[in-house]
Amino acid sequence: MDILRPSFTILKRYYRAPEHNLKYILSHFLDNETGADTTRHLHQGITRTVYGVIRRESMLDHIIEQLIERKPGKIEREVLILLRIGVFLLIFSDSYPGYAVVNETVRAAKNKAKGFVNAVLRRCAKDKETIKKSLETIEYPHITHSISRLLVDNLKALSPDLNAGLEYLDREPLFHVRVNKNAFGYDEVKQVLTRNELVFHPLERFNSFAVEGAGGAGVVLRELLKEKKYFYFQNTASQLVSTIAAQFAKKTVLDCCAAPGTKSVTLSMLRPGLTVIANDIDWKRISQLNEFCEGYGLESIHSMVSDGRRLGVKGDFDFIILDAPCTSSGTLRKNPDLKLKIDMPLVRKNAAIQNEILQNIINDFPGAYILYSVCSFIKEETEDVLASRSPGLETVDLSPILDKYGFKYKKAVFGFYLLPDQDMNNDLFYISLLKRPEGPNPHVPRTLSPLTPCS
Repeated sequence: MDILRPSFTILKRYYRAPEHNLKYILSHFLDNETGADTTRHLHQGITRTVYGVIRRESMLDHIIEQLIERKPGKIEREVLILLRIGVFLLIFSDSYPGYAVVNETVRAAKNKAKGFVNAVLRRCAKDKETIKKSLETIEYPHITHSISRLLVDNLKALSPDLNAGLEYLDREPLFHVRVNKNAFGYDEVKQVLTRNELVFHPLERFNSFAVEGAGGAGVVLRELLKEKKYFYFQNTASQLVSTIAAQFAKKTVLDCCAAPGTKSVTLSMLRPGLTVIANDIDWKRISQLNEFCEGYGLESIHSMVSDGRRLGVKGDFDFIILDAPCTSSGTLRKNPDLKLKIDMPLVRKNAAIQNEILQNIINDFPGAYILYSVCSFIKEETEDVLASRSPGLETVDLSPILDKYGFKYKKAVFGFYLLPDQDMNNDLFYISLLKRPEGPNPHVPRTLSPLTPCS
């Protein structure tokens, strides 16, 4: 039970400032506060416990409420976190004996709370099977999947099977690794993954592999990257953006909100002759992109820092990628802390920024294709943004490309929603390709400054 105290420490830090990114808090702890002899299995156990508690927060609180016969909101925060961990391990994990879970959780509690924690968890362990059966009768998806009603309503409008969609968003994501084709062959990387005993599924049409997370796979993959740049991480939905850009771009592409840069990198590898300008508002993220490009030997990508609403570059780009800032609702599998954070004020804030950036691009680059995408399935961030675009633009039918690469999707009025897919294992995504009726009129940009070369 050496996973309990580290998990408690991580969750205390998260709940103290839930606006912070859980993934960052977890990775920072694992990288800096665990010993060099910490096993991959232990890292995996801590990760699964932390994410498991977050993924089932509402369900765990529902169980605790039944056990203590009062609202969990009346419980001191640290005690509630411990109870959530204990109940999660007792009800949803078979990796540890019940007595060990109870004993370790009680040890982690402050003296004044030990008796209370002990009583609640012993009752939970005793009534485990009854509790499990009672969970099957809960009719409210926002409780069973610990997700906001806003997200449930938006998913319901898209998914032919709401429960299947919610279960998909609750699962552990697979790691998508795209082969660095500038230096390695597909079969060569396949041998590397096999040699390191990773469980993976080939995705040859994307020059990628989907690697299962069991057995500390994330740690192994990061170690491999330190050894050599065999691959980089990029979900299939994000790879689709680069694939579409590679098909339609002529000479020069502006990746408007580029960080962390994988779309620019994949595009550059697919079309080495293109000039790609990668822009982002965050200097630190652009610095990381520059390091990324240098590490992979990419010289055709140039970076710059500016706000997408007031871009620091002019010129007749023939293709614009606008992967706009959004709530990231489509990435809930790897960001489960967003499930209860996303609300309408946040959605409206993002939608306003998306509209402003899109309109700016339409005005500044009248001859370009514009590929609008967001890792969101919320209507206000997707179809509603396109509905308010300038008149005189039309959308390109992307269904032949989506069919070719095997995505499941729903065609909307202006764009396409990528739906849950067990084979592609994609994030939920929205994508739309816009153009003038007369088509693009590509020219080499007249002004490409200020730029920061990647290498």
